[in-house]
Amino acid sequence: MVAITAPSSMEQIPLTRCPKANAGQAAAAIPCVDLSAPGAAAAVADACRSVGFFRATNHGVPAGVVDALESRAMAFFALPAQDKVDMSGAAQPLGYGSKTIGSNGDVGWLEYLLLSVSSNSVRVSSLPPPLRTALEEYTAAVREVGGRVLELIAEGLGVDRALLRSMVVGREGGDELVRVNHYPPCPLRAPGDCGVTGFGEHTDPQIISVLRSNCTAGLQIKLRDGRWVPVPPDPESFFVNVGDSLQVLTNGRFRSVKHRVAAPEGAQSRLSVIYFGGPAASQLIAPLPQVMQDGEQSLYREFTWGEYKRAAYKTRLGDHRLGPFELRAAAAAAAAASEPADPQPHCSTSSSTCMPQQQVAQVY
Repeated sequence: MVAITAPSSMEQIPLTRCPKANAGQAAAAIPCVDLSAPGAAAAVADACRSVGFFRATNHGVPAGVVDALESRAMAFFALPAQDKVDMSGAAQPLGYGSKTIGSNGDVGWLEYLLLSVSSNSVRVSSLPPPLRTALEEYTAAVREVGGRVLELIAEGLGVDRALLRSMVVGREGGDELVRVNHYPPCPLRAPGDCGVTGFGEHTDPQIISVLRSNCTAGLQIKLRDGRWVPVPPDPESFFVNVGDSLQVLTNGRFRSVKHRVAAPEGAQSRLSVIYFGGPAASQLIAPLPQVMQDGEQSLYREFTWGEYKRAAYKTRLGDHRLGPFELRAAAAAAAAASEPADPQPHCSTSSSTCMPQQQVAQVY
C-alpha cells in the first residue's frame, strides 16, 4: 500500500460541477460505431461532425493485451513515488508526473506516465520490463486502431483513404504519444453537485486521440448544446476524440471535443490509457483543399504541427488554443453559431476548493 500525497508547492485542486444523468441518458448522447460494419466510414464522419467523440467497438485489440497493460500499470503506480520518478524521469513533459499537469499551473487529482512512441517502441528503457513489454504490445495494437479510424474519417470526408493515416502512423518524425493516467480514490468530498478535478477541461491538440479506461467512471464531454455529460466506462471499447488539428484540416466540419475527468469518489481507482496521433513537426496543418467547397473561406491560417505544439505548451488546459490561429472574421461567426453558453459552469466560489496537503489517497 502506497500513499499518494499532494506536493508541498500546490495549494489547491479546483472543483468542477459534475453533471447528473442516468446511465441511459449519458449513453444515448455518445455515438457508437462498429469499426467492422459496412457503413463505418459514414458513421464515423457523422459522429465526428455531431459530437467530436464516439465509442468504437469491434476494434480488434485482444483483451489479453489490454488486461496485461492495466495490471502492470497498476503495479507501477503502487510503487513508492521516488521509484516511479527514478524509473521514468520527472515529467518535462515526458516521464512520470503527479498532480501537476504541464508547467503553467494546472493541477489535478492524478498521477501519470507520458511517453513518446516510435516504431511501436516506448522510449523509456528503465521502466520495469513487464510494463515496458505491455506498453509496446498495447501501443502497436492501438496505433492500428488509430490508423483504421483515420482511414474511415478520410473515407467519410470523401478524400483519399490513406491521406490522414499517412500523416501519423508510421511516418518518420511522427509525434505519437501514449499517456497512462491513474486517478486514485479521492478522500475529499466536494459540496453539492461538485467534484474534485482529476484532469481539467481541455481539447486535445493532435489529429485524434484514442482512449481506453477500466470500469471506474469519471470522464465527461461537452456536447454542442453546452451540456456536460458523463461517459459511461466500457473497458471493452475504445473512445475516439477529434483533436484540434483535425478540426483545422476539415475547416471546422469536425470540431475537437472539450472533455475532463472528475476524480473517483468510491473505493476504486480509475486507470485510462490514451494514444495521441500527432504528425511530424513539419506537417502543414491547414484546411484540406479536397474538402473545401467553391468559394469557401478558410477559418484558420496555415501552421505546422511543431508551431502549434509549441504554442499549446505555453497555454493552460482550458485556454482556447486555436484562437491565435483563427482568421477572426470567419471563425468568430462559426464559433458564435456553434458554442452556446455553458449551463454548468465550474464551481468557482472561494469555498469550492480542495485543500489536500494533509490528505492522502490510498493506492492498493
